[in-house]
Amino acid sequence: YSKEVTESATVKHLGELTKKQSCMKAEIKAKENAIKNALGLKISLDETQNCKEVDGVRECEQNQISVLSLNGEITESTTLSKEDGIINSEGQNIYFCTVQIKANVEEAFREDVNFQFEIKINQKSFRAGEKLKINILSGQEMYLNIFQWFPYEKKDKVAMLFPNFKEKNNKITVNKLNLPAEGLSYIVDFPKNIKNKKSVDEHLIFIATKDKIKWLNKYFSLEDLNKRLIDIGKKNVVSKRQTMYSIFK
Repeated sequence: YSKEVTESATVKHLGELTKKQSCMKAEIKAKENAIKNALGLKISLDETQNCKEVDGVRECEQNQISVLSLNGEITESTTLSKEDGIINSEGQNIYFCTVQIKANVEEAFREDVNFQFEIKINQKSFRAGEKLKINILSGQEMYLNIFQWFPYEKKDKVAMLFPNFKEKNNKITVNKLNLPAEGLSYIVDFPKNIKNKKSVDEHLIFIATKDKIKWLNKYFSLEDLNKRLIDIGKKNVVSKRQTMYSIFK
């Protein structure tokens, strides 16, 4: 599956970015929009509302699109136009850059409509020290891996949450699974290296496969996880879900 799409994006700022930086951000945003629109990806109403309730809404939305891009990749792109300038609004200069691209988007994998599962977490917003609980509904046997993505980290941005050294069996043979297992807890904590924000957002990425797959416990970036997912999707039946939650100080 591949599709050629034309997309544009605009980045506005108050002068804190250079022309090169703002146009580069606009190009990245246009590519993300291309993936999102070509594959028909949607952001749920719950996650959109959650974005509006936390600091740094633009950053939150950017993170959502980054996770959605796990569904596909751009194999070729061409910049059609690039425009930058200054708009004066109520006596204040607003700088902008608009980039339009043509991109070829390829789907990472095709989901089998008969291979499905649904997920739900107990809250969308947490305070440090609160417990995360996950409910999973599945229609058939599958091997489930759950990854956490930490957009604010500089390295090791993706880490496996399940299975782990206490919950080693990730084969789901029942219709309903509750995590963590009885007697265990997933405790949410505010990152110690974040000093200037009142909240951060994190993501859970659920990947189910028909066969047992070997994954790393950590990945340097979301792109690294994406490469592995695309490779697996060529030979195995794959289904993926994702959700976001916020942590407040």
